[in-house]
Amino acid sequence: MNHLPVRRTALAFTALLLAACGKKESAAPAPARTAEANPPPAAERAEPGEKTAAAETDAAFLEKMKAPPAPDDRAAYEAWFAKYHLDLNDPNMLDADADGDGASNRDEFLASTDPRDATSHPETATAHPAIRFKEYNEVRLPLVLDSVSGEKAVIKRADGGDTRFETVRAGETLRGFPLRVTKLSERQTTDKDGRPVDRSQVLLEDTSTKERVTLVKDLPAKTSATFAVLTSEDGKTTLKVHAGEIFAWPGEPGVTYRVLDLGRDQVVLQQQETRKMWTLPRQ
Repeated sequence: MNHLPVRRTALAFTALLLAACGKKESAAPAPARTAEANPPPAAERAEPGEKTAAAETDAAFLEKMKAPPAPDDRAAYEAWFAKYHLDLNDPNMLDADADGDGASNRDEFLASTDPRDATSHPETATAHPAIRFKEYNEVRLPLVLDSVSGEKAVIKRADGGDTRFETVRAGETLRGFPLRVTKLSERQTTDKDGRPVDRSQVLLEDTSTKERVTLVKDLPAKTSATFAVLTSEDGKTTLKVHAGEIFAWPGEPGVTYRVLDLGRDQVVLQQQETRKMWTLPRQ
């Protein structure tokens, strides 16, 4: 099964445990939406083949896709990772496959299976009988993290037509944006070949919506406005969905789906009633 980001209570999917395990208050679950008859207008897309912040997805996974409302629930959530000796501060942990069963630790958490037992793994399906993934529209911030040093971060800005740099500290707001810097972290990791990689991060919070966005060094960050268009096999039914959203599909009474992850090549859904997961490749 392809890598998935972890489940919430939601939305897209969130640095619940970014660095010092900071948590975001969760809103009440949104009611399921029903598919629309006409396709939504397309948004501006990112360039094909470009990487987006994988670390931001991990952070979003942790906060937006699984941000329990009560402290006791949050403790139980973190305890799942501790139970299986999985380090939430390890940037590679979510995509690792501890028991070699083909499911990532992220997948195992979503399905509540044992990531240390190869015989315990998520039930998966690679195609849905009625829903197709038609279109992907990525909305990015015109901001890229250039560097983090001590208590300062340098942000490269591409808004306004000119590229310029802004130095910020925790607690400050970016000029011209309702984005407050809540945390800076210097992070050094290694790639699969053992070479050092700078994965420093800056966590931003929108002061009006409380949405959190993580900037990872040199990687563009997509916002929660990023969406996918799902369609029926005959193309007569379409629905625009965002990460973390819950929706209903015509012809399936009593069935709802949550969007666990969406990317350029696939959308991952989980049926709420059975917890079965579906991976929809882009058509």
